Amino acid sequence: MTKTKEPSPKLTINDKEYDVNEDLNDEQKQLYIHLKNIDDKINSNNFIQQQLAVSRDGFVRLMEESIAKSEAEPEAEIVEAE
Repeated sequence: MTKTKEPSPKLTINDKEYDVNEDLNDEQKQLYIHLKNIDDKINSNNFIQQQLAVSRDGFVRLMEESIAKSEAEPEAEIVEAE
């Protein structure tokens, strides 16, 4: 079974592209890993923020519906015994 070689990651800094495995030294590779990890976390947090915003909108809608329903219901009349 033959393995296909995955392409080397690329890094673009100041409009110049670098091959991470070929062009960067060990320190720069480590910095690249940090940058990649930070970018991944930013993307993940943006995704979670979108999910939370949609969820919040849903709960606001449910709250509005609940308030509207309770305001529309006639208040229970208190009947005093004579």
